[in-house]
Parts: sequence; structure tokens; C-alpha cells
Amino acid sequence: MEGDRDLGLFPLDMVLLPAERAAVHIFEPRYRQLVADTTLESRPFALVRNVGGSAARVGCAAHFAALVRRFADGRMSLMAQGEQPVELIEETHGRLYLSALVRPLADEDPDADGVRLVRAESAFRTVTGIEGALPAAPGIPRSYALAASVDLPVETKQALLDSRVENDRLDLLVEALDAAESGQRHAALAAARASTNGRVSNP
Repeated sequence: MEGDRDLGLFPLDMVLLPAERAAVHIFEPRYRQLVADTTLESRPFALVRNVGGSAARVGCAAHFAALVRRFADGRMSLMAQGEQPVELIEETHGRLYLSALVRPLADEDPDADGVRLVRAESAFRTVTGIEGALPAAPGIPRSYALAASVDLPVETKQALLDSRVENDRLDLLVEALDAAESGQRHAALAAARASTNGRVSNP
């Protein structure tokens, strides 16, 4: 997406990252219209985190990649795919759904430090157990491609979306993945203790 554009907004209490796919449920008539308009005109929309009526300044341009299920009453489950970060400039009017003028955001420093990248990929392998090729997407920074393939806290995902420096995103990703690994270890230990009445033998 090039240049400022007037896009429909899909405000949800979630964050979508570039290269990420996520299921969304459409039931309100205004968002059914958003699906119809973006599909008919082959244009993106902006998924923006909204909590308590307050929208984040940075969202993610996205498109509806697939219809998962259509219900008899008109509700739909669709797969949304993130494209790139966008900044909300000002609200616009004239549509049934919310819309805004948005500006695509480019990285100020897109180059990844080799050491940081190796650290992020190692942490990713540890948490996911993937041994083969790691996730990659043409034109998408590596930090986003990796983060899009794991379950991260919504606050971390928003921080990744807000950042315009690839090395900073890689550091955030490593921190989140290390925390996830620690949580996995604690969960495994708790399960082991539960199965042995609280006693775990030392290795």
C-alpha cells in the first residue's frame, strides 16, 4: 500500500501483525458491509486494537484472505491476513462502518543485526520446536514473520507494530519468547508435581 488512503476500520481487542493470519467473526451489519466493500473493490481495511472505546494510533492494513464459514443468519467467520503497519491520521465519514485516513509506516532502520537475528531464531525454535525452515514472508521484516507464527501477549504485539526499528523488534520478540519458554517450564514442572503428589525427582 502506497500513500495515505481512506480505509475502513475494524476495531477489535486484538492485534494483527504483518504476515499474520487470524480468524475474525463478522456479525454486525456494518462490518458485513465492510467485507462486501473491501472484497468487491479489492482494497484493504485497517484492523486496529480497541479497548474500552479507545483505539490504538497504529494498526495493521489487512485483507480478508478466506471465508471459513458462512452462517444461515448472515454471520461469517473469515481469515484476515496482515499486510503492513499503518498510522491513523484522522477519522473520515460517509460509510456505514468506521473509517479513517491512514498512512503506511516504513521502518526507520530496517536492517537486522546478525547476532540479534540468530538469537531471535534460536528462541523461536526453542519455544515452537521447529527444526526446519523458519517462517518468512516476501517484503515482510523477519521479526514480524516470526512473531506472526507464535501466540504472543497482545501488548507485545502492539509494541512490535508500533516499532519502526527491526533490531528493537527482534529484542522485544526474544524477551517475549524467553518469557514463554519460562512459562512452559513452569507448567511442565507443575504438571509433574501434580502427577507425583508434589514430589519431583531431580534429574
